[in-house]
Amino acid sequence: MSPRSRLAVALAAWVVAVGCASGPGSIDSKSLAASPVAILYREEALALKRLDAIGDLEKRGKPGDKEGVVRVETLDAMFGGAPDAQRRLRELGGHLALFDPRSDAVQVLEGAPPGARPLAWSPDRSKLLLSGRFRDLMQLFVWDRASGGFEIVTSGPEEHPMGCLGAGGRLVAVEARRIAGRYEGRLLAAPPGSATGLRPATQGPSDVFPSCSPVAPIVAYVTASEDGVLTIAVLELDAPGAAPRLVARGTDPVFTPDGAWIVYAAIGTQGNRLWRVRPDGSGRTPIGASTTDEGRPAVSPDGAYVAYVAKDDQDRERLRVRRFDGSGDRPFLTDGDADAPAW
Repeated sequence: MSPRSRLAVALAAWVVAVGCASGPGSIDSKSLAASPVAILYREEALALKRLDAIGDLEKRGKPGDKEGVVRVETLDAMFGGAPDAQRRLRELGGHLALFDPRSDAVQVLEGAPPGARPLAWSPDRSKLLLSGRFRDLMQLFVWDRASGGFEIVTSGPEEHPMGCLGAGGRLVAVEARRIAGRYEGRLLAAPPGSATGLRPATQGPSDVFPSCSPVAPIVAYVTASEDGVLTIAVLELDAPGAAPRLVARGTDPVFTPDGAWIVYAAIGTQGNRLWRVRPDGSGRTPIGASTTDEGRPAVSPDGAYVAYVAKDDQDRERLRVRRFDGSGDRPFLTDGDADAPAW
């Protein structure tokens, strides 16, 4: 499977299905930012049922189809997308929830749309952007932290499974289209300070996983270069005709709260590892060292820590936290599994 195809499969998974690291120094929970981490949470019983379902789907797979960039939820889409298998994965997908990094408590958010998956907080942490199903299409919703209400912010006929919120609540969304049996994606952006009036920002066809800078009108996203390599690109939204800048090979980009760095996951010989790079492409640096597959980074509001998802040897997705400088590492959630953290 080519990298461009893997990217399309990863996008399809969002639309359809929606270990231990080491380092010196311990992390005291009292030192962690009190702001909650939005997660896709699976309690222990649900996590074990999900493993059984994945095992059944893997039996339908073909040798060589696995790749570190593609998560286990993509298997259904990769191997035929039978409706019964899609339905089973949806039922075991998990719950939209808030995780308290200091107390380890989990609060499931009631009233979320079907298939809800956290994407990103607004820069002031007052609103949470998430994806969910509406009339059998994946669309974007906003959860208001003060009122507890959910509001849909995109609509058909196309699907919008990913997005981010920039300064002033500006919305950037992925528009996904199914063409010739596969999904293609491009970025749409609203005017400054708005969540409506989306207009094309990129041409596609392989532009996904956007992350908005909280301090500047720029967006980082994943694209496939001409030679098929998954690459993180940075685009200035208010510079008409500006070409995107390719800054690093990898996926899952997320800005730090000051906009000075992009944290991401890059594939290596033993799976994905956490890295950071500046928006101009300089300063590429690994964030710690480990022997597990790492991805889905989320930076704390104070910029001091990175939450991430580590896959253990049983294919469980474990939420962990590490200092931004790469030192220290500890489990973040000891009961159940978690994915898609947004801090």
